[in-house]
Amino acid sequence: MVSKFRRPLLIWDVDGTLLELSGVGRQALNQAFLSLHHISEAFDQLDFAGATDHALYRQAVEHFLHDQGAADPSRFFQVYLDRLRVLLRHAPIAPLPGVSALLALLSRAGWPMALGTGNIRAGAYRKLGRVGLANYFPGGGFSTPGCSRADLLRAARETAPPGTPAIVLGDTPRDVEAARQLGLPVIAVATGRYAPDLLVSCGADQVVETLEDRDRLASSIVDLMERSKGSGGAP
Repeated sequence: MVSKFRRPLLIWDVDGTLLELSGVGRQALNQAFLSLHHISEAFDQLDFAGATDHALYRQAVEHFLHDQGAADPSRFFQVYLDRLRVLLRHAPIAPLPGVSALLALLSRAGWPMALGTGNIRAGAYRKLGRVGLANYFPGGGFSTPGCSRADLLRAARETAPPGTPAIVLGDTPRDVEAARQLGLPVIAVATGRYAPDLLVSCGADQVVETLEDRDRLASSIVDLMERSKGSGGAP
């Protein structure tokens, strides 16, 4: 796909970038909160775009629980994973157009890939495993207590050998902003709810409207690597 440069680590967001948004994660979070705290629809008004699972849980706790000491993230996410497993059996979850073929192509060509997602680790792999994509990603950065979006991207980058260039791919302004905090180039994928112009205004280096357009993605990667070579640095 791109042969003239050292292949960068591609750090992928999951929901809205690789997978079509189906609401299954929100449903599982709601069900877990209801089971433990007897409050329904606790996550319905929260903004999931680029958020981490732990940050969402903290927001729900702060809003609904008078005794925040009753919160137990470890127990909550155990229940969440149980609910997610059941929901995924029949959920209308699917890879976004072009994703399955693209990941297969990148894998055959030996491209290093990692996840950089606000999902907890087990949740991300359950979603991806449901559609046969989990094995493309040997590791990455995931939601943990107190982590920021930049923290999880940093963890994802550390899955590659030191000095390996990296490029972030995500569909929200938070993905873009986190990548910029780390000085990483970012290709925004306009497959979520954000328009290309907005993603550019947030600081995306490149924008692709669909991952079906492999040529556009390849040219975006080449452009970023050319810029890095010209500046004497690595992304």
